Amino acid sequence: MANDKQIFKPGKYTVTATGHNGSFPMDVTFSEDRIESIDIDAKSETRGISDVVYDRIPTAIVDGQTLNVDAVTGASETSRGILDGVADAVNQAGGDASEWQARDKYTPAVAENTDLQTDVVIIGGGGAGLAAAATALDQGQKVVLLEKAPALGGNTIRTGGPMNAADPTWQNTFDALPGEDQTLQNLLDMSVDDIDEDYQADFKTLQTQIKAYFEDIKGKTPYLFDSVELHRIQTYLGGTRTDLQGNRIYGKYNLVKTLTDNVLKSQKWLAKIGVKFDENEVTMPVGALWRRGHKPVEDAGFAYISALSDYVKHNGGVILTDSPVTKLLYAKGVLSGVLVEKPGDHAFTVHARAVILASGGFGANTKLVQKYNTYWNNIDDDIATTNAPTITGDGIALAEHVNADLTGMGFIQMMPVSDPKTGELFSGIQCPPANFLMVNQQGKRFVNEFAERDVLAQAAFDNGGLFYLIADNEIKKTAYNTSEEQLEQQVKDGRLFKADTLADLANQIGVDPETLEQTVTTYNSYVDQGSDPDFGKNVFDLKVTQAPFYATPRKPAIHHTMGGLTIDEHAHVLDKAGQPIKGLYAAGEVAGGIHAGNRLGGNSLADIFTFGPIAAKTAGDELIDTVTSASVH
Repeated sequence: MANDKQIFKPGKYTVTATGHNGSFPMDVTFSEDRIESIDIDAKSETRGISDVVYDRIPTAIVDGQTLNVDAVTGASETSRGILDGVADAVNQAGGDASEWQARDKYTPAVAENTDLQTDVVIIGGGGAGLAAAATALDQGQKVVLLEKAPALGGNTIRTGGPMNAADPTWQNTFDALPGEDQTLQNLLDMSVDDIDEDYQADFKTLQTQIKAYFEDIKGKTPYLFDSVELHRIQTYLGGTRTDLQGNRIYGKYNLVKTLTDNVLKSQKWLAKIGVKFDENEVTMPVGALWRRGHKPVEDAGFAYISALSDYVKHNGGVILTDSPVTKLLYAKGVLSGVLVEKPGDHAFTVHARAVILASGGFGANTKLVQKYNTYWNNIDDDIATTNAPTITGDGIALAEHVNADLTGMGFIQMMPVSDPKTGELFSGIQCPPANFLMVNQQGKRFVNEFAERDVLAQAAFDNGGLFYLIADNEIKKTAYNTSEEQLEQQVKDGRLFKADTLADLANQIGVDPETLEQTVTTYNSYVDQGSDPDFGKNVFDLKVTQAPFYATPRKPAIHHTMGGLTIDEHAHVLDKAGQPIKGLYAAGEVAGGIHAGNRLGGNSLADIFTFGPIAAKTAGDELIDTVTSASVH
């Protein structure tokens, strides 16, 4: 229908929009007959995730003078929130929002691209893709990076930030936490015969290191121990799983060794190109098993994406967003580039001698997760996901069409501590597992909070799915990526509960006050004694004692798809015969084999920032070899 003129009462109207992390204010300014501007204050939103929405949706509304505009791909929730907020403002200003919603659709013009020629084309603009792009540029290669979403970041922008890398020189400056010695003792007590043969030599080395550590700390204040071998063995043990069909899986030794041998170098490289890490804190996310996390000073995942994207752009890399790749150009064993099909029936090709897949897994494709799953008894149709909506398995599908092999596809990781509605990771009080106190809907503990992610998720499912993280004012100070302003907004939105007493907190979340109080009292006594006879938690830090008290509702959500393309330690994609597909490489969650049945928290960033550069180095070396060979002949 035609866009009819409406008469407004001129002025600025402040309304509220609902985004991924909760509500945020907007100012909508009207003249007598049009919306003049829309200003958004999105401090409550995770930096980088929806930034493009705050520009595109208001611009489309103002340019088109309509509320009939398309949501931004990958940020539909925030898009709808802005549209609903502006509709409220239209009504407040004396207009008719329903008429604005029924107006002619406004579709911004799509930027057209001509065919491109490059050395390396990278599919995916998350951490792995950007790290690969930066490395390829360092090697003198021309690079085109393609991202199907309107903005860069993928799942990396949503991460909590700690990147696992054993760095004993740094870690030894921190005191050990009570109970960490027991983790090491448990490894000493294990028999080497319980370890798969390819890891046995490393396990023996680790046991020797642990014995030397225990000798060294006699009569001293224990310091935090770590080694490359401990990281390797914990990655192996943490990923060794058996599925419902009896299939046992563990991380491929050559991949796990490559990861743990090179990840510290990767962390140092990131620091050189602009990621600032907090050297005053060693941390760990849920399910990491050990404190070896290097955490950015700035906003977590955004710190990585902003530094890497700036580096790529500054060094001449071409980045194209809104550019979904629909086909690999492959004929007679030769990979020659990719086909991109953009909105509006606009297509172009990128001709390249090497293709790096860094498109992520398939955690936002519930149907595909359900198809491959062999690990969980049931995955509900309406289960939430922590993933960006664009993480749907595109790269895996592209590679399958050129005969790529797959590995470990049935193993799906749940993030146990996710927002029940949105899957968001960092709403509420999210703190290191040493400070976790998890209670079920009866107000009782039900699991060792320091356990692996699949253990925590299964325990949550067994207790009805929904549970609560309990924190006090001191634990709140250790929370990841959540400002005081964000927390207070979440309390107002009903996504976080806050009270001056545990009894009041219990009433707010619908549990018996005496039960919750007794649970906290018992837990605090275990912190004091450094051991947990109920569930075996053996690493503790803070007690729950200082008001105000908080309860964060949590529920498992799809987090990481463990399986993917079969790769070797050089990031070649292998075909079903185990041979490299010439010119095709993969890094990050699109590939399988490293994390096996369960990924340790903090190992995803370690993976993408190690194998992304490895893929680029391998591709670059082989491009040089090809040119050299051609010149010789």
